[in-house]
Amino acid sequence: MNTFLEYWNGLGGEKYVLILGLLLGVGHIFFLIYRTVLLLKKQKGEEQEEGVSVIITSSNKAEELKENLIAFLEQDYPNFEIIVVDECSEDNTQEVLADFQKQYSHLKTTRIFPGTKFRRTKKIALNIGILAASHDILLFSEIDARPASKNWIRTMQSYFTPDTAVVLGYGDYLPQGWFSVRRFFRFLRFWNSWILIQKGLPIVGNGYNMGYRKKYYLQQRGFSKNSHEYIGYDTEMVQELSQLGDVKMVKEEEGRIFILNNSCRAWQDDVSYYCATQARWPIQAFIWCYLDFVLEMAYYLSLLYLLIYNNLHLYLGLFVGLTFLIDLILINMCLKQLGLKKLFITSLIVNSIGFVYKGYYTIYSIFTRKKWK
Repeated sequence: MNTFLEYWNGLGGEKYVLILGLLLGVGHIFFLIYRTVLLLKKQKGEEQEEGVSVIITSSNKAEELKENLIAFLEQDYPNFEIIVVDECSEDNTQEVLADFQKQYSHLKTTRIFPGTKFRRTKKIALNIGILAASHDILLFSEIDARPASKNWIRTMQSYFTPDTAVVLGYGDYLPQGWFSVRRFFRFLRFWNSWILIQKGLPIVGNGYNMGYRKKYYLQQRGFSKNSHEYIGYDTEMVQELSQLGDVKMVKEEEGRIFILNNSCRAWQDDVSYYCATQARWPIQAFIWCYLDFVLEMAYYLSLLYLLIYNNLHLYLGLFVGLTFLIDLILINMCLKQLGLKKLFITSLIVNSIGFVYKGYYTIYSIFTRKKWK
């Protein structure tokens, strides 16, 4: 005992760094367990078979329409329509849509003609599609994506109870091998969205896979507050409509949308847009979204300091290894819940050096976020 006290006192001021590091580590593990429990919490929709209108905007994407529209048109659901709004296209979009309409009677189309004087037309196109919808439940996606299954509409619709205002689905990049940093970061984004909703902060939307009720959209007067901006066509609707009803998130694989454009440019735009929307978050959302990241970084930095300036290498190595193992186990429990088991290797790498990747794109987004306003 005396030997331990002598050794402890011999650490000097570094013992306080050690205590702080251990407290940060416990806080990080506790918060990670809490986040995991929230995501693993069971939530299941109930079959209602209420009518559904799916709205997709398209701007000069005739080829994507040819390849992907059929996946929306041939959904296994008894009562739905697809509405495609041609957003100022100058290619052969109209010809492609006319060919589809000959075969699919539940396809409706409308158009914003080229030459419009509006700088931004995304929200105008969505508003046109919503006004043309025959059903109260509206689902939204993009034409450079496709449903993961023929039960996408059925799965998303099953979460709409009379008290539900918004339903958010998972948008995932198309699986390509065992390693995908971009897919993993979209998983983390979905995870953060889940936490924010559970804490009463429904502020994150997903234009690739979401839905809300037409009656609530009309009641809140849609995008009338800032129709001139591109930003917020998805996120601001979540914030606005959450005041009128519940917000739910769909975890089932059959309710997933696959994003097909996995290019570096598309990923950069995706990150830039997400960071631009974050600039409008309330402070509570930032705290819940980044608290665990801050705790984890401070924990590893404190241990790194002690590894350099102290001789506790063996014990500190054990702490680092144990924390890293707990992180992997919990994160991969969440990945398994979402049907993303193949991202195990990615989680191993991101958990080690992911902060470098995240830091780079965060700085990049600072200089590009203005493009969305």
